[in-house]
Amino acid sequence: MAKPTLRKLSLFVILFALSLTGCATNPPTAPVHDPFENVNRKIYSFNTAIDNAVLKPVARGYRYVLPDFVETGINNFFSNLDDVNVIVNDLLQGKFRQAGSDTGRFLYNTTAGLLGFIDFSTRAGMVKHNESFSQTLGVWGVGEGPFLMLPLLGPANTRSTTGLVVEWYTTDVPPLVIDDTATLYGLTALEVVALRARLLSASKFLDNALDPYLTLRDFWVQQHRMSTWDGKREVRIGTVDDGFDLDELDELDELDELDDLDELDELDRLDAPNASDTSGSGDELDELDRLDAMDEASKPDELDELDRLDALDQAIKPDELDELDALDALDALDAMD
Repeated sequence: MAKPTLRKLSLFVILFALSLTGCATNPPTAPVHDPFENVNRKIYSFNTAIDNAVLKPVARGYRYVLPDFVETGINNFFSNLDDVNVIVNDLLQGKFRQAGSDTGRFLYNTTAGLLGFIDFSTRAGMVKHNESFSQTLGVWGVGEGPFLMLPLLGPANTRSTTGLVVEWYTTDVPPLVIDDTATLYGLTALEVVALRARLLSASKFLDNALDPYLTLRDFWVQQHRMSTWDGKREVRIGTVDDGFDLDELDELDELDELDDLDELDELDRLDAPNASDTSGSGDELDELDRLDAMDEASKPDELDELDRLDALDQAIKPDELDELDALDALDALDAMD
């Protein structure tokens, strides 16, 4: 009875997400559409608290206890299971050559690689691809919709949420082959812990970010757009220069750039002549300079006056020293005579 109820709930989630997605067909160069930011931030804080209290310590213990080759084998196992989903979405997106390569990769690793624990395909030159139904919807023209921060699951949007639910019932292998609920939940928990262990080093980047929520949001959206378009279209987080609306922080950045009256500019303005002053006078420093110039033009100061008198004195009569010089010159002439 619980299973049909879960299916009905999932169907409702899909329909609701698709309705939201249709309302916001963000181009791959648009700003992040985040109308639920206040709620998303609260969910992010909740997820961070759970991660710090449970997931991160468990992931550290997992990495500490398991030998590297065992940890690598578990990662390869889940990556091999994901190749089934990749192959289906390759076909849905029309990537038939890639679908052939991914099919060969899956068969090779499943057989020779012992259910994928050993990744022989990568060594043989078969590249690992990542495709999802969310990316398929994007290729089909479905908009990414509003950004969402899902409890326990992390960043998403309405399109990726729709793809996640669809994959759970169609291409996700464990629910299709495992009937025992406890085993299924245990395998899912192992996958989550293995994923968190791989992201331990990346979490340090968020810990040092000025705004971890915005950093994670923009990074996730950027990566999601890149994986959807595979280089066929330009992908970036848009700004006001592109004609898109900005979020609150970007708006503050724009206003800060326009505001050129910071402390240094204010000092420059005070030092510059006052435009409203019709007399043409400047600031106090300029006023002193102007008065000094007028003083030089009108009359000399005391030192200049002394210089002038000394110059007149030299022009009219010699001083005592000059008189002595004259007498000394006459004596010299007399001696020569």
